[in-house]
Amino acid sequence: MLDDDVTRLRQEYPDWQISTIWATAASGPDSRRLLAYRQVDHQRILLSAWNAGELRAKIAQEESP
Repeated sequence: MLDDDVTRLRQEYPDWQISTIWATAASGPDSRRLLAYRQVDHQRILLSAWNAGELRAKIAQEESP
């Protein structure tokens, strides 16, 4: 399931590089963070979120005029 949402994000936003980072802790469950990266002109944009819905919202906000 986790790979599916990343695949869908990559298809929905082909101008963005979508990836994940996993954080592990000895005392608790692993956590996944989603990242979206893109370069526009000479500006680098990096967004992060805990889930696909949150990342979609951040990308939409970034892409809005």
